[in-house]
Amino acid sequence: MKEKKKKVMLYITLGIIAIGIIALTVTYAYWRLTKEQTKKDVLQTGCFNINFTGENDITLNKAYPMKPDELENFLSTDTPYHFTIENTCDNLATATINLESLNAGAEKQLNDEYIDAILYETDYHNNLNSEKKLTESMYNDENKVISNSLHAYQLYNFTLQKGETKSFNLLLYMDPNTPMETTNMNASWKGKITLSASYKEEETDNSSTVADFITDLAKTDTTHLIADDTSDANIRYVGATANNYIDIGDKDGNGNPILWRIIGVMNKITNLDNNEQQESLVKIIRAESIGDYSWDSSAEGINSGYGVNEWSQADLMKLLNPQEVYDGTPSIGGSLYWNRGSGNCYSGQSETNTPCDFTSSGISETAKEKIAKVRWNTGTFATYNENDWTAKATYEAERGSHNGKEQCASNGGNTCNDEVSRTTTWEGYIGLMYPSDYGYAVGGEVKATCLGKSMYTYDEESCNDNDWLKPNSIAWTITPAPYSTNSHIVFYVTASGAVSNYRALSVYGVLPVAYLKQTVKITDNPKPEQPYGTVDNPFQLIDTSL
Repeated sequence: MKEKKKKVMLYITLGIIAIGIIALTVTYAYWRLTKEQTKKDVLQTGCFNINFTGENDITLNKAYPMKPDELENFLSTDTPYHFTIENTCDNLATATINLESLNAGAEKQLNDEYIDAILYETDYHNNLNSEKKLTESMYNDENKVISNSLHAYQLYNFTLQKGETKSFNLLLYMDPNTPMETTNMNASWKGKITLSASYKEEETDNSSTVADFITDLAKTDTTHLIADDTSDANIRYVGATANNYIDIGDKDGNGNPILWRIIGVMNKITNLDNNEQQESLVKIIRAESIGDYSWDSSAEGINSGYGVNEWSQADLMKLLNPQEVYDGTPSIGGSLYWNRGSGNCYSGQSETNTPCDFTSSGISETAKEKIAKVRWNTGTFATYNENDWTAKATYEAERGSHNGKEQCASNGGNTCNDEVSRTTTWEGYIGLMYPSDYGYAVGGEVKATCLGKSMYTYDEESCNDNDWLKPNSIAWTITPAPYSTNSHIVFYVTASGAVSNYRALSVYGVLPVAYLKQTVKITDNPKPEQPYGTVDNPFQLIDTSL
């Protein structure tokens, strides 16, 4: 799909200047807002027309570091700046709203980090910019609209269908944690709202869905892309090295891409975003671990505090996913990775926990738009036998009807006394790799031999040295293991490259896994002189459904 870009020099000036100092027990600088542009503006650039309409002035009524109760009242009662963007073109449009900071031209300039911005549509609690504070992780300097702006902060990236209109509200306020220092008194800050936009010409759409792209690539690259021997005939990347890196829109705190890797094209995946249709979806895994955490932990009296091996209620599942996919609001870890939050995460027996911070490493709003909600299989073997763990047998067990407790359900011991209902499927967005994903990623001359071996011995058969999914340290899988005495055992992949299992409370590496929406397409190689899919030239995506 051909993309035409327009940077829209349409903005609203926020000139904040000091007008006084009040001396109490602590001293604050007070501000007023200088407003420009109070009329409707219409931008027309050929076929692509955007109406950028501000309906009321921007206000900043309390420009001092407010206490939590004051801030909550301000956010819920203050009148926001409201503006509307309309796509009057005949094509799909994408747009980015930036807040760009400028030189205030004053003796003292207030640092950007002390300005908080909330962009929302109807309820400020459901803000569109996941980070309210202007931080480096929001930098969009490469797409500045104003060439001499100090920094461009991306508040929101979105798409508009033909004739679609979106309305937004913006609130600005002084960050509550602004230091009460002389350098911040009577300081000034100035910025502008900018919009950069592009449209797509459907008639020149040469892009492919990621699934189609990988399927076509497998016709020529028969070394690194091979159909597995399951009944689903999934196409998988195999071997020690694979050019399967992909940029889904995640960025770290320094603005660098957080890369994922393509496991393969998985067939017969139930897509809950598309009326439970079975589709061929691309499965991806984060290239680097997000840290070491417990798969699950439990109170001392439940399975002796060792956790529960049921993914649909696991602490790690709740950490990775939005609250809509699980019950309750956990006081520890709930949706921190999904929301790019910080807090505490489970890290040991009997609900031991530790501080964790995903403000720079969690999944971004841009990436979330590309991830499908699907039905995952969470079954396991009927009985425990290490010799049974071949890739194919494990794949079938994962999709079977057995769970992680039925082997010990009748003994009622202290390590099998949880009352958690067991399932063999789960519906959500972010999971973990299956043991069979690791098993089927083996390639090279040992591939046929390894697929006939138990993954428990992969580190003894040179299978580990020919498997790109071998982790740098122990990494969790999504699959429970059946034991006759325990209901807290989960499969993992060792650092040496073997599949093993241990207590859910254990602190092992977490590699998030997801399925891309079928509407996500892969663009043409932006660097034709380089191989596509390498760590230096990862696959680039666009979601045409938005």
